Parts: sequence; structure tokens; C-alpha cells
Amino acid sequence: MIKDRWPTVYDFKELETQIKEIVKNNYTIGFYSLTPKNNELFQGDIVHIEKKFLYLDNNGAYSAEDYTNYWIVLGNTCDIARNLEDIPFSNVIPILKFDDSVPERIFSGIKSFQNYKSMYVPPFSDDMNKYFIDFTKIMTISKEYLLKDVKSIKIKELTYSSWVLFHACLLRYLVRDDGRND
Repeated sequence: MIKDRWPTVYDFKELETQIKEIVKNNYTIGFYSLTPKNNELFQGDIVHIEKKFLYLDNNGAYSAEDYTNYWIVLGNTCDIARNLEDIPFSNVIPILKFDDSVPERIFSGIKSFQNYKSMYVPPFSDDMNKYFIDFTKIMTISKEYLLKDVKSIKIKELTYSSWVLFHACLLRYLVRDDGRND
């Protein structure tokens, strides 16, 4: 007997509608704040950290991949601001660059937010590369290290609407229907 899929724990259609509304309103213009607070770190900030993405490989050994030097802060702003003894860690996601071999249909799908596991990130530096984040690649980081010199690592700060888009995409990834019985 096949059971029904476990439903989402959030209104999936509402998330889809939210994402479509933001994208329809030319989300890339005004994606980043023109007046960032460079002495503070917030959820959604883009930071420059020259570290590799660490993970456990198929043998359970530590591995590292050199994706990028750019990361987006996933950790909640209030957790970042809390005492290091209370919450010593936060999370970051590497910002990945599309290479020239990626087919246009894949890039278009991500840029139009059709892919649930990733999110397009508009250019944030002068290089004008095409970037995205992959929600399956989240890394824990020491807050002490992350906050050591915020002024030198913070690149960009999201505006409110891009922060909402970031959350909607993250939630959509996390709360899709389960599918365990498909």
C-alpha cells in the first residue's frame, strides 16, 4: 500500500507566489543595499573569506573543495549578535560561479528560480560573473572567526526584498513535500 506524500509544513504555493512577485518586479535592481552597515554582520550578507568548503566524503574522511572566496551568511542575525559563549557557531553557504560550460537552459532555470535547490545571486563585484548558491552546501563556521574583522570581509548587504527572496528560496528548499513514498 502506497501512502500519500507527507505534505509541506509551510504553504508551498505562498512561497512560489512570493518568489514570482519579487522576480517579476525586477529583483536584480536594488538587490544590494546602497548604504550597508559595514561594521555589523547580518543574515544574507555576502562576505569574502578565503577558505575551502569542508565536508565528509563517501569514506567519512574530511574533504575540501575550492569553490570560491565568496560566501553568503545563512546564520540568523540575532544569533550572530549573541554572546559567543551562548552561540559559538553560525553557517555560511559558498557562492558558486557558473562556468561557461553550463547550458543556457540550466542558467535560465536558476535565474528564474525554477530550481528548488539553488538561488541565483546577481553580480556583486566588478567581474560581472554569474553566481548562485546551492542550499545543499552549507558549512558551519566559528562566529569568532567570522566576526574577527567584519569591515574587511563584508562585500554586500541584501535589501529587505532580496532578504525575503533569500528566505523564500531557502524555505522552499527545506519544506518541499517529502516524497518518501513515491
